[in-house]
Amino acid sequence: MRNISSPQKDGEETEWCRPRGGGLPRHATLLKDPTTLFASPDLRCINDMPTAVDLGIHELAAAGILVDQQPTWLIPAVRDLERLRTMPGSVGVGDVRPLLVRLFLRDSGIYAIASCLSPLCSLLLTPFLTRHLSARDYGMLTLLTTTLALLGPLAQLGLGSAFVRLYHQQVSGLCERHALLTTLTLLVATFSLCVAVLLAILAPELSCLLLHGVDGVPLLRLAALQLFLQNMGIPAFTWLRARGRAAAFVALSLLNLLLTPALTFLFVGVWQWGDAGVVLATCGGCAGALLGSLTLFNYRVRWRVSWPLARHLLIYGLSTLPAACSVWVLQLADRYFLLAFGTLAQTASYSIAYTLGNILGPLVITPFSLAWYSALHALARQTRARELFGLVFRWYCIALLVMVFGVSLLANDILRLFFPPSYTLAAPIVPLIALSNVFFGLFEFFNLGIVLRGKLRFNLLLLPLAALINLGGNCLLVPAFGGIGAAGATLLAYVFLALLACLVNQHLYPVPLDLALCAAGLLLGGLYYALYQWLLPLDQPLFHCLATASLIACYALSLWLLSLPGGRKRK
Repeated sequence: MRNISSPQKDGEETEWCRPRGGGLPRHATLLKDPTTLFASPDLRCINDMPTAVDLGIHELAAAGILVDQQPTWLIPAVRDLERLRTMPGSVGVGDVRPLLVRLFLRDSGIYAIASCLSPLCSLLLTPFLTRHLSARDYGMLTLLTTTLALLGPLAQLGLGSAFVRLYHQQVSGLCERHALLTTLTLLVATFSLCVAVLLAILAPELSCLLLHGVDGVPLLRLAALQLFLQNMGIPAFTWLRARGRAAAFVALSLLNLLLTPALTFLFVGVWQWGDAGVVLATCGGCAGALLGSLTLFNYRVRWRVSWPLARHLLIYGLSTLPAACSVWVLQLADRYFLLAFGTLAQTASYSIAYTLGNILGPLVITPFSLAWYSALHALARQTRARELFGLVFRWYCIALLVMVFGVSLLANDILRLFFPPSYTLAAPIVPLIALSNVFFGLFEFFNLGIVLRGKLRFNLLLLPLAALINLGGNCLLVPAFGGIGAAGATLLAYVFLALLACLVNQHLYPVPLDLALCAAGLLLGGLYYALYQWLLPLDQPLFHCLATASLIACYALSLWLLSLPGGRKRK
């Protein structure tokens, strides 16, 4: 074993590579920033590291959130994970189980708070926006956000992922890392400015193409400013994550999170600026964070451009774009199909339903993923590692199923309470999107064998194939079924992604997964949901609330009984 990391600075921890003969790492490093997990050398030695394509896939997919969301901030080291990492490999399931419970319940909750404030704030703003914007205006805003979610990462060229990789593997010394930051800033600024200028110039043509002739030229030009300001914040956040500057990262993140809602309430609620107010509020939040980062770096960074580093950044970064585009297709491309075969109002309703169904991501999938990828190699060192993985899968599956069942039952009530009446028609879409998130969450777990065996390039095939299925499903289903068809295409793509990943995992690293529990839980949830839809009256609020809570409790109890040894035999 040899130390391959640079000298320990600014909170960075020493990282170790595994022996070249193969096998799992002897020391699975406890990363303080889970979002850089796949950039750390604890997977393989430097000469055998995953490519930047792999880094891009997992930075987008492992988070379980939309591709345009803000990156998570740094998480303090978790004591239980440290204990798990240092336990001898001969420890069995019974000894590790209490640590697993604390890691995935208590510590996963810490991850949830730290990583999900941005998407949750956006979710909380949604009812306010739907009550102050017409369905047509909200549909325009949805399409604008969808477009920026594609153009933003394309303008970044995957340079953030490339920076993390180079920072941890190929550069050493403060001066060289300052040069890396300066080079990253120059590249991001140049390409983002070019894309923003093109977006502003082509605004009339894009308005006709994307909005079916609706006059969205001023809005698209404001969006060009938003794209530039958002991307200019990438170097600062990436640098702080890589340096372990948690306090500064949190300060800039909170500045953005506080400014954007405050300005939204002012511009949209008080001054009635409509969609333009939403975009300007986002620009204000990004500008505030950007100014804060400039103040932070003004006296601490030596600005020097390195063209060899620029070449490496571009090589690594460009290789991540196919994965970024695949994730974008899976999550957002259906909005264009809905507008092509429907109206802006239908697109707005679908977006609201998608947002509610996607709540499973920040509440369950993202926290689990961050804790999971940090503990993965520590668990693999244990003698009964495969049994431990099966145990984690059982708990994780139950949590996903209970959450999706609760979201499906409460969707209609949430829409009626917090949104205008026109949006309640989208309630049937929510269960389909929530169920899609279940399969995406299972895909996160099924990456187990791909990660442990270092075969991360399998995801180069899995994600694009799922994206193609999503596109084909939208072409076939949206013209006939509208929003339900778009949700069905999303579900179909994620089912395919999860099943194919499961097959690959069982080939690379067979684990005794309780797939029968998952199938039984899905079937039982469908029966309970049918009972809820057909037998539950909606005109008695008290009875309705009690019955809904009882059904959720009964479903959770049923899953727990099924998970017990011999539970399905007794059933």
